[in-house]
Amino acid sequence: MQNNYIRYIKGCLIIRLGGDYLERFFNMCRLHDIDLWNIKKENETCMCEVYAADFKRLVPFLRKTGTRARVVKKSGLPFYFPFLKKRIIFFIGVAACLAMLNFVTDYVWAIEYVGNRQISDDEMTDFLKGQNIHYGVKKESIHCEEEEKNLRERFENVTWTSIYFEGTKLYVEVKENEKSEPAQKRVKGTDIVANEGGVITSIITRNGVPKVKAGDSVEAGDVLVSGSVPIYDENQLIADYHVYDADADILIRTPLRYKDTIKKSYPVICYTGNDIRVSFLEMFGRHIDAMPVFELLDGKKERTYETVTEKEQLVLLDNIYLPVYYGKISKKEYYIRYMTYTQEEMEARLLEQFEKFIFSLDEKGVQIVEKDVKIVENKDGMEINGDLLVIKTTGENVDITVTAQSEDETIKE
Repeated sequence: MQNNYIRYIKGCLIIRLGGDYLERFFNMCRLHDIDLWNIKKENETCMCEVYAADFKRLVPFLRKTGTRARVVKKSGLPFYFPFLKKRIIFFIGVAACLAMLNFVTDYVWAIEYVGNRQISDDEMTDFLKGQNIHYGVKKESIHCEEEEKNLRERFENVTWTSIYFEGTKLYVEVKENEKSEPAQKRVKGTDIVANEGGVITSIITRNGVPKVKAGDSVEAGDVLVSGSVPIYDENQLIADYHVYDADADILIRTPLRYKDTIKKSYPVICYTGNDIRVSFLEMFGRHIDAMPVFELLDGKKERTYETVTEKEQLVLLDNIYLPVYYGKISKKEYYIRYMTYTQEEMEARLLEQFEKFIFSLDEKGVQIVEKDVKIVENKDGMEINGDLLVIKTTGENVDITVTAQSEDETIKE
C-alpha cells in the first residue's frame, strides 16, 4: 500500500517495449538501479511500469539494445500539475468563495418575526436595535435565552418567546396574550357634552341625568347629560352621588358650512416612452448598477423619472441568507404638463365633490333641513360655498369627578 502512494506521488508510466534484445535491456536497467515492475509479455512485446523520472534514463539503454518504447498511459500527481496550472484562476476563485461563505455564515443577514400581531415589526426592530441586534451582527454575540427574557420584560402582553438561528437568518417567535385584561374599576364617570352649538331636537336618556330638553339652545361644551346621579335622604336633601357613564341619543339642529376650491391649471404626468431597465447588485451595503453609464451617455440633460425597484436577497440552501441583493431598476421618463380647465369643467368638478360630501352625510345619518350653495369665480379658479342646516347626533363623553367638597356645596344649596 505504501508503494502505491509513493508511485502516485512520483508519477508512473505504463510503457510497451519491443525489440530483439529485451533481456539485455532489462539487465542494464537492473544494473543501473532503474525500477521496472508489472512486467508482462504480450506476443512479441512487453508491458511494464516505470517511474516518470526514470523514463529519461532509459534512453541510452534503448539505443544500445535497439529496443523501442512507447508510452501507453500516464498516472500520478505530477501529470495533474499542467491541468491545475491552466485552471489556477478557477481554483483560486472556488477557494475564495468557500472562504467568503465560511466568513459570512458567522453573521446575521436576515431577521424574521413570527406570531406578533399586536406588536408591530417596527417595534420589534427597535427593541432588537436597542439590544445591539441588527443586520451584520455576529451570531456568537447574541445570547438567545437572555434576549428572550428581555423581550418578555419589554412587552407585557408577550407570554412566550423563542429566538433561534437557521443558517444566517434570525427568527424571533412570540406568542401574545389574546385575552383582554379585566377592566379596572373606574373612579370617574362621564358626562355627555355638546360637540357644537344649536337647538336640541330630541333627547333619549338611557343612563344619567338629562340637563336639557328638546327645544333648548346649547353651545359647544355644554353638559347635556350628567353622569352624577344624586341620592336623596329622608328630608329630600342630597346625601350622596352615584357616578355612572352617561348614555343617551341626542339630536341637534345646527348650521354646517362647506367650502371647496379648484384652480384653473392642473398638472398632468406625460410619459415619453424613454424607459430604462437595468440590473443591479448590492453587496455589503455597496450598490452597483449600470445607471451611471446611461447618465454619462445622456450628457448633462436633466430628466425626471418614475422609479420602481425589484429587490431580492441571495439565499443558499433555503436558510443561508447572504449580504448580497440583486434585482432590477425600472425608470420611466416623464414630464409635467399643465392643462387648463374650462369654466364648465370647474363648476362640474366642484358640484361633483359637493355631491360626494352630501352623500357622506347621508351615510352618517345626518338629515339636511336647508342648504344654500353658491359658486363664485376668483383669480385662481373657482370656489363653492355652502350653508347647510342639518340635524345630526351630538354629544361626547368626558370624564367627571365628584369630590366631597362639591357634594357638600350641592347639599347646602
